[in-house]
Amino acid sequence: MSWRISVDRWSEAHNIALWFRAAERIQVEVEGVVPGPLDVEPLPDRRTDPSDAAELAEGWLAWWRSLVTAPSTTLPLDRQNPPVAWSFTPPAFSGLHGFPALRQAVAGHWEEAHRWHSAQKSVGLASGLHLHEKVPTGQVVAEVENELGRKARPFSLELVVLPVRDDEIRPVGPYRYLVPERVHDGPRWPGLLRSLVTPYI
Repeated sequence: MSWRISVDRWSEAHNIALWFRAAERIQVEVEGVVPGPLDVEPLPDRRTDPSDAAELAEGWLAWWRSLVTAPSTTLPLDRQNPPVAWSFTPPAFSGLHGFPALRQAVAGHWEEAHRWHSAQKSVGLASGLHLHEKVPTGQVVAEVENELGRKARPFSLELVVLPVRDDEIRPVGPYRYLVPERVHDGPRWPGLLRSLVTPYI
């Protein structure tokens, strides 16, 4: 196969960052690579001081942008240059050193966020969601190939599926897209996927 589409449904780094945005009521504008709010109810209790709102927003945006533009964690890894996302994990949280209020919140409540992420992943695995992703992708690519009368050119796309209240697929560079879970799992997905892959085929 000359093409590859990887689907990262349960990215711990992305989901935990979204959890902290929701938990700490961090107000950032939804635009560009910033998706809508995390689809979680009820929200956990806020732990940070509202007076730190500006620093929290600045820090979270820097954190999020670093995560979404980091080297792929689903394609083969370059062990000499590990993904930037790893620097945001315990115990050092080195990627947050410039934002002490956010770093303190993340360090103090990482376990709670990790438990939430693990529970979400367990529910998804138990429901069998991970078993149904390759078939529609292959079918969509095959349909486009048949219509064009040729095999797809070599390409590689990464789809990061996020549990957010959003309906917009957000491009991150030329080969990565942030896809709301409700869009990925919805009835419009085959057509939307087709519109994503056709330019590369």
